[in-house]
Amino acid sequence: MRVASRLLKHVPLIKFVGGPHKAEKVSDAIRAHPLAPNGEIPGNMSGSSRSFSSGPVELKEGEVASRSQLSKRFQYRAPKEDEIEQVLSGGAEVVF
Repeated sequence: MRVASRLLKHVPLIKFVGGPHKAEKVSDAIRAHPLAPNGEIPGNMSGSSRSFSSGPVELKEGEVASRSQLSKRFQYRAPKEDEIEQVLSGGAEVVF
């Protein structure tokens, strides 16, 4: 049996189509996606306008900068004491 296994050549079960792929050089230049409408770059960013404004953000009417500025209905609610205990226990008290 050992002799037969030595004589048989290893044949991989997976066969890849096309052979090995050659590495392509990747450009850092911003360019539109091939399927983008009219060849547009998102946000109209051309190659020279990569900088962003670091000034203060002006909010439009109806916009808020923090969740705490929203009505009580949409503000964060602190977890209840029993919920905290359940999370901290990690389910150790649950018996199946």
